[in-house]
Amino acid sequence: METTPSQDPRPPLPPGVHGNGGPGNGGTGNAGPGNKGTNSLVLAILAPASMFLTGPLSMFAMLMTYPDEGPSPRPWVTPMVLFSLPLLFAVLALRLALPALKGSPRGSGNWSAAAVSLCICGLVFALALGPALDAIGLF
Repeated sequence: METTPSQDPRPPLPPGVHGNGGPGNGGTGNAGPGNKGTNSLVLAILAPASMFLTGPLSMFAMLMTYPDEGPSPRPWVTPMVLFSLPLLFAVLALRLALPALKGSPRGSGNWSAAAVSLCICGLVFALALGPALDAIGLF
């Protein structure tokens, strides 16, 4: 039985390239959008789901800012508290979805996830636009 180590059949890496070329190793495997579409979909789903967290906080903000009679001197506080975290998630999802749409072939899983993410982000932005337009008197 022979104990000599076998030769590696892979060619040596070019100068300046480290790792084995796989994803996450800094090699050529990182070309393209990666899984930005999936990441943007996760953030887009977290956007409306985070309203369950900010909803009670916005109710408390309404309780603290509205007087017993008459209109509130600060009607913008409640919508700001309600939509602060969802809009943060939606903006981050939008930042990931746009490059994923540009870099992925149409119809791929990454492209589809980014497209669904944009639809959910549009819904969150439209929900936040209503109270904002109402606060400035357009509704």
